[in-house]
Amino acid sequence: MFDKLFKSKRQRELEREIAIQRALGLHRQHANKLHQHERQYMEKALRAKKAGDKVNFQRLCRMVAQTTNERRAVESQLLYFETILQTRDKVRLFKDFAGGMKAMAKSIGDVFRDFDAGDILKDVETALAQSTQLESTMSLVLDRISATEMTSSSGAEAISAEDIERIVAGQETAGEASIDKEIEAGLKAIERELA
Repeated sequence: MFDKLFKSKRQRELEREIAIQRALGLHRQHANKLHQHERQYMEKALRAKKAGDKVNFQRLCRMVAQTTNERRAVESQLLYFETILQTRDKVRLFKDFAGGMKAMAKSIGDVFRDFDAGDILKDVETALAQSTQLESTMSLVLDRISATEMTSSSGAEAISAEDIERIVAGQETAGEASIDKEIEAGLKAIERELA
């Protein structure tokens, strides 16, 4: 008794969502079951027609019609229910969006309340000067590194596109394996080539 009084809003919402999903599932199962019955009644009606059993044929035709109408009604209810849920979700999204817009407006208001244009411009100019100095320093370092690489000889050769093609072609002819194993073997072959 007290459980219902002290449940959080989130717990109540989860329970409602579970109940909704359960109801949707039951409606779908019911529609599928009616569809099965519809087919079974139709098969039996055809058997009765072939056997010349007019009484059973007429009764089974009524059962097919009744089941078809019932299935269509259940599917219509299901469609209506799904549409209501979709509308609910759309309203929730709009509510979340409106809440976000409200928070953003408050945040912007807070920023402009503490806004001092003079300090910001000074900080931007300082950052630009530091950035220019850092850029020229990095340029010098990269020039020295590239000059060093050109003069020194590297023992390992870079792998070329032709090497990759050859490795992949070798993997294709190596045998029929799963794609994941082929990819893994190809990558290992590339690693061996680079080593």
